[in-house]
Amino acid sequence: MSPPGEERMVVRTLWVALVLSLLAMPAFAQERPEGAAAGAPTHADSVQAARPPYRMPPLGKALLHDPHNKIIHFPIVLTLVAAVMMIVARRKPELEPVAFWLVWAAALSALAAYFSGVYQAEEFEKSPKHWLVETHRNWGIAVGIAHAAWVLLLLRAGTRRYAWVWGLVVAALVAVTGFLGGLVAHGGRG
Repeated sequence: MSPPGEERMVVRTLWVALVLSLLAMPAFAQERPEGAAAGAPTHADSVQAARPPYRMPPLGKALLHDPHNKIIHFPIVLTLVAAVMMIVARRKPELEPVAFWLVWAAALSALAAYFSGVYQAEEFEKSPKHWLVETHRNWGIAVGIAHAAWVLLLLRAGTRRYAWVWGLVVAALVAVTGFLGGLVAHGGRG
């Protein structure tokens, strides 16, 4: 049984990790073309003005439309935060439980992301991006396997000390997979 102060430290660290995870989610800002003054209208502004304002769909429809695009942020952020926490836990062993549960959460969210991606990939079957979707899916499978190996490394006391290195490998796999997913979602029409 751990002392009460240590339990408070673990709970506090979990909250900090959660807040950092939420803050790390990307906020995309529209950039102005080079040379455009800060206030000067651009071509995109005039096109935007010609369109009617965006109307929010009903909540149920918005949540269920393109679920992969919504779920995928969780395994990305949780994996990166878990990898950082694994490194920090080497100096502060009391944070190992936080890192452990972050790895589990990342692995489970990666599983949800995989199945939502398989569901959403159907819309690309006849598109020029089909090969890119297949490549992204294969990297996603590698991420899932790497997450499973990461969890297994943490479950055995003899391999736990190498888990931080494997976490860096998983983070790199997630970065490549996320880049490919970004190309699928935002890389032009097709």
